[in-house]
Amino acid sequence: MATPASAWAATPIIDLPRGSVANAAFALGRQTGASISLQGQGTGERQVGALRGAMPVDRALQRLAKAAGLTVRRVGPRAFILSPRPASPVRVAQRPLARPAPRPVVVPAPAPGEPPQDIVVTASKRDTLSRRFAGQWSRIDGNDLALTGVRGTEAIETRSVGFSSTHLGAGRNKLFIRGIADSSFSGPTQSPVGQYLGDLRTGYAGPDPDLRLVDMEAVEILEGPQGTLYGAGALGGILLLRPNMPRAGKWSGEAGVGLSATQHGKPGGDLTATLNAPLGGSAALRLTGYRADEGGYIDNPVTGERDVNHVATSGGRLVATTELRPGWSADLLLAGQRIRGDDSQYSDRGGGDLDRSSPLALPFASDFGMASLVVRKDGGVVRFRSTTGLLRQSVDERFDLSDSATTRALDQHSRGRGVSSETRLWRPMRHGFSWLAGLSLLDYRYEVRRSRSERGATTPLGGVTNRISEVTLYGELGAELLPWLDLTAGARWTRTDLSGEGQHLSLLAFDRLAASDPDRKERRLLPSASLLARPVAGLTLYARYQQGFRPGGLSIANDMVQLYRHDLLATGEAGFRIGKPLIDRFDLAASLSRSRWRHIQADYLDGLGLPVTANIGNGRIWSATLNGGMLVAPGLRLEGGLAWNDGRITQPSPEFERLFAATAALGTGSVMRIPNIARVAGRAALDWRHDLGGGRTLEASLYGRYVGHSRLGIGPRLGERQGDYVDSGFLARLTEGPRAWSLSLTNLSDEVGNRFAFGAPALTGDAQITPLRPRTLRIGLDWRF
Repeated sequence: MATPASAWAATPIIDLPRGSVANAAFALGRQTGASISLQGQGTGERQVGALRGAMPVDRALQRLAKAAGLTVRRVGPRAFILSPRPASPVRVAQRPLARPAPRPVVVPAPAPGEPPQDIVVTASKRDTLSRRFAGQWSRIDGNDLALTGVRGTEAIETRSVGFSSTHLGAGRNKLFIRGIADSSFSGPTQSPVGQYLGDLRTGYAGPDPDLRLVDMEAVEILEGPQGTLYGAGALGGILLLRPNMPRAGKWSGEAGVGLSATQHGKPGGDLTATLNAPLGGSAALRLTGYRADEGGYIDNPVTGERDVNHVATSGGRLVATTELRPGWSADLLLAGQRIRGDDSQYSDRGGGDLDRSSPLALPFASDFGMASLVVRKDGGVVRFRSTTGLLRQSVDERFDLSDSATTRALDQHSRGRGVSSETRLWRPMRHGFSWLAGLSLLDYRYEVRRSRSERGATTPLGGVTNRISEVTLYGELGAELLPWLDLTAGARWTRTDLSGEGQHLSLLAFDRLAASDPDRKERRLLPSASLLARPVAGLTLYARYQQGFRPGGLSIANDMVQLYRHDLLATGEAGFRIGKPLIDRFDLAASLSRSRWRHIQADYLDGLGLPVTANIGNGRIWSATLNGGMLVAPGLRLEGGLAWNDGRITQPSPEFERLFAATAALGTGSVMRIPNIARVAGRAALDWRHDLGGGRTLEASLYGRYVGHSRLGIGPRLGERQGDYVDSGFLARLTEGPRAWSLSLTNLSDEVGNRFAFGAPALTGDAQITPLRPRTLRIGLDWRF
C-alpha cells in the first residue's frame, strides 16, 4: 500500500503519559504513526515522566530515551529502536533470549512480560501481533486516504486488489472481499463483508453506507470468512474503519479545502474541519465535519439536461474519551452522514459514452446515523472491552421502468435500525498462550417497500420486513507449541430468532406466507483453527480453516413474499509472508484458498424486472492473491498486487436450474459463474518521498489498477459482461510546516470502461454501462494548528 508521510512533515502534538517506557512508546506510536520498537530485557519497564508539546517524533524519542537512560536508533523512514546504552554505568541484568528477537515494527499496547515487537492487528479482537496472525491482513494509513479529498470506500478499492464494490451509486453499493460475492443488489440479505466504524458494525442488511474517510487513523482489511470472531455476514472478510481518537492536553485542529475539475463534466469541491479539545486532564473531545460536491458528467439528450448526476455528501463525527480510573477508559462516538444524488450514473451502451436517454430523473438519497459507547481496559495481563451501540440507515431510490409507450417509475425505500452489545475479555500472548471470550447480543429490523408511479398515480407494491435477534458466545485459544510454532483454535455458537411480515400483498400471498412459518429459530456452531510457523527470521507460514454464515429471511417476489434459508461458507487457506511493508527493503505476501459455499443466498430478477432473493444452490470458489513491495532507492518504493478468482455454482437448486435452462442449452456456461468478481485483477504503484529541507517535504504516487471481466448477476437476464478496464491516478503533496498543498489527477487515460452493467431493472441485455468518472483534477490545501 502507498503510505505517503504527510503527517510526518507537520509538527505533531505529543501527549505521553507518565509511567513505563512501553506505555509511552505505544502512545507515541499511536499519535504519530511511528514504528517504535524496544530491545533489551527490562527496557519497557523503565519509568519516565509525562511529555507534552509540539515536536517532531525523533525529538520526542530523544527526550524519552534520555529520561530512561536509553539510546534511540533510526532503522527506517518511520522506524526507530529504543535500547539500553552500551556504556551505561548501571545496567539491568539480562537473561539470554530463547531465540533471536524478530525485527520489530509498530508498537502495540504491550502485554506484561512481552515487549512490543510488531504491528498489532486490531481487527483480530485480541491484540494479535502480525507475526502471530494466521491470515491475509492489510492496513491503509489514514493520511493516504486523505490525499484525494472527501472520498468513501472507493478510495479503499483503488488501493487493493482483493477488495471490490458494485457501482450503483454512493450509499447504494455492495462490498466484496476475495471473490465472495452473491449478487449485484442490496436487499434483505446481509452483505458478505462485515463493515465496522470503531467497534460497532455499520449495518446488518442493506448497502454500504459509504462513510467518508475523513480524519481516519487507518483502515484494516481481514480477508476470508471471520465467522468465529464476527459472526453472521462476515463471509468474505472484515473492513474496519478506525477514526482518530481525541488527544488530551492541548487544543489542536485541522482544516482543508479542495477544488476539482472533471473533464466532460461540472466542477466540484470539498471542505473538512477537525477540532481536538481537551476537557480537563484526562478527557478530550474530537469533532470532525465535512462536505463534498461531486460534479456530474452524464448527459440526458431526451430532456436536454447536461451533467445530471451531481452528488452532495455531508457528515460529521464526534468522539469523546475520558479516563474512568487508572487503566480504564470510556469512549463515546456519534456519527452521521447524508448523501443526495440528483440522478443515476449509468449511461446507454449504444449512445454516447456519457449519455443516457431517459424520460425522467432517477434521484437517490442515503442517510446514516450511529452512536456507540465503549468501556475498555487496554493494558495489563487481561484486557476488557464492552461496546453498546445504536444505528439507523435509510436509502431511497428511483428506477426507470418506462417503455416506448409509457413513462413509469419504480420507487424503493429501505429502512434499517438496530441495537447491539458486545463484551469481551482477552489475554494477549504471554508465556506461551493467549485466550479470548466474548458475548454478543443483537436486534435488527430491516424493511423494504416499493411502489410504482405511472401517469401521476402511485401503486404500492409488495413490501417485506425482516427482524433478527441473536445471542452469541464465542472464544479463541492460542498456544505457542514451539518458539517458532503457534496454534489457534476457536468456536462461535449463535442462536438466531427470525421473524418477518409482508405488506401490500394479495390475500393468497398472505395465506401462503402464514403457512410457510416466517417465525423460526436457527442455531449455528462455527469452528475455526490455524497453524502458524516462523521457521526463519522474516518468514511466516500459515494454514487456517474458518467458517461464515448468514441466517435466512423473507424476500419479495412479484406480489409474493417467499422464504430463503441460511447459507454457510467453509474456507481452507494457506499462505506466507516475507518481510514487513514500509519497513523492510523487500516484502511479499501470498495466499491460496478454497471455499465451499452451501445454499448460496443470491438475487435474480423476477417477472417485473425487480430483484428477489433465493437460495440458488451450492458452489465453490478458488482464490489466490499476491502482494509485495520493494524499496528500489532511498525514498522510492515500488509495489504491486495480483488477485485471481474462480467461483462457480456446482449444484444449482431446482429453481435456479429453471432460470438458466434455456441459456445453458445454448452452451453459455457462464451463468454458473459467481457474479461481480473479476477473474483477474492487478495493481501497481510507485511511491516517492523527498525531504527538501527547511521543514518541507515532497511526496508523490503513481498507480494503475486493472479490473478484469466479470458477470453482472445470477440468471440469464443478468448475464451482461462488465469490467475489463484500467483505473489510474497520480497524487502529489508538498508539505511546509503546518501547511500542505496537494494535487491529484484520476483516470489519467480518461477511460470510459464499465464498472457496473446495471441502472434500470426494465432494461436488460447490453443496454447499460456505468462508466468511470472522467479524468478529474483536484487541488487541495490543508493546514494544522
